[in-house]
Amino acid sequence: MNQGTLWYQFCRGIYRLYFRLYHRGTIRNRDRLPSEGGVILAANHVSFIDPPLFGAACRREAFFMARDTLFRHPLANWILRSWNCVPIKREGGDIGAMRAALRMLGEGKAVLMFPEGTRSKDGQLQEARAGIGMIVARSRATIMPMRIFGADKAMPRGTSLPRPAKLTITFGEPFQYPFPANLDELRGEALKAVYLDVGCGIMRRIAALTSD
Repeated sequence: MNQGTLWYQFCRGIYRLYFRLYHRGTIRNRDRLPSEGGVILAANHVSFIDPPLFGAACRREAFFMARDTLFRHPLANWILRSWNCVPIKREGGDIGAMRAALRMLGEGKAVLMFPEGTRSKDGQLQEARAGIGMIVARSRATIMPMRIFGADKAMPRGTSLPRPAKLTITFGEPFQYPFPANLDELRGEALKAVYLDVGCGIMRRIAALTSD
């Protein structure tokens, strides 16, 4: 199993210490994550601290997508790439993100994705966008539902530094979405409906996860 570079492992270890000591963090059912093969880490999104903490919770190397403007400074570019962040162009971001995700999944990587598309304003789960359904349909990758609890208190919108709120990350059961046999024949609104149904199904599984 590829654990990534020594630098990635070192940084992941630092985040794990931060998670456990500062946030009294708990990780539940981590062993459910498949050790190899393309996996979509489908998680709720509440705070800027979500991506590194989801990555730290995984036993295997995780990959992330970030807007390309964050990579402009040479040092930031090196750090982000060393943390497995892949730059996505802001123009037509959805298309760029989809291509990047499909490439990484095809290479057998675990890719973190947020079905909601953006951070929740109040900590509550939001509806999924169609984009993740399209990626699932084209990659046929395994989906791993994940949920973070307490991030809305640790670092809510409008704050610049995290607070010492207790955090819990729970892994669900990995699954593959059962697509209809005539998927390749669908077009337009019928195809979009399938993509949205995929997203809704993922969000239902995320919603079913608990911190207990």
